[in-house]
Amino acid sequence: MKTPPRLKERLEYLGGVTDAPPDGMRPLSPLALGLFWGLLICAILAFSGQASKFIYIDF
Repeated sequence: MKTPPRLKERLEYLGGVTDAPPDGMRPLSPLALGLFWGLLICAILAFSGQASKFIYIDF
């Protein structure tokens, strides 16, 4: 499955691969980027194995 070019450009900008925003997108403030990355880290921690209450039983 190929990623549409516009989506790829936006994700690259959010991920920090490129410094300049893609055409038609306003630059995000450092506060907005910090909030984005903070929420992303919280989501990763919430769904990581150490934070879940799953109990593994080996028979």
